[in-house]
Amino acid sequence: MPQGLVKPSRGILHSGHPVYLEYEAETIAELMPGRLVKTDSSEEQIEVQTSGGTNTLGVLDVEYGEVRTSNYDASDQARVITGDCVVLLTKDSGAALAVGQTVIPANTGMVQAGTTAGAVVGYALQAVAKETKATVLVKLTI
Repeated sequence: MPQGLVKPSRGILHSGHPVYLEYEAETIAELMPGRLVKTDSSEEQIEVQTSGGTNTLGVLDVEYGEVRTSNYDASDQARVITGDCVVLLTKDSGAALAVGQTVIPANTGMVQAGTTAGAVVGYALQAVAKETKATVLVKLTI
């Protein structure tokens, strides 16, 4: 019997062949699992991606022993997911997402429909209405 996509209940990774990178977390609000991140100017720490950003490194994974809604603390070792995989991201308010639509970085590391300037980070695998901070499964292209 066919089954649709089921969002992971605890983690960010749904399926695929991820590549894991480790960086030090910078002191930034909203530095939490499921958010797009980039390196800071030192290239040793990560911070949340900004709207329309073009240098996305990957998606922040869940910290060991924590839950998906927990922020990272300053100087924590943060695991970043990139590569050929499907992950759970957070959609910003704005236009709805359709299945197969491109997604680009939005404010505070969230994603939005790829209708404005910005580097494509993946393709939506689920349709999402205009909801703030709704989760969506995305096939990464970064």
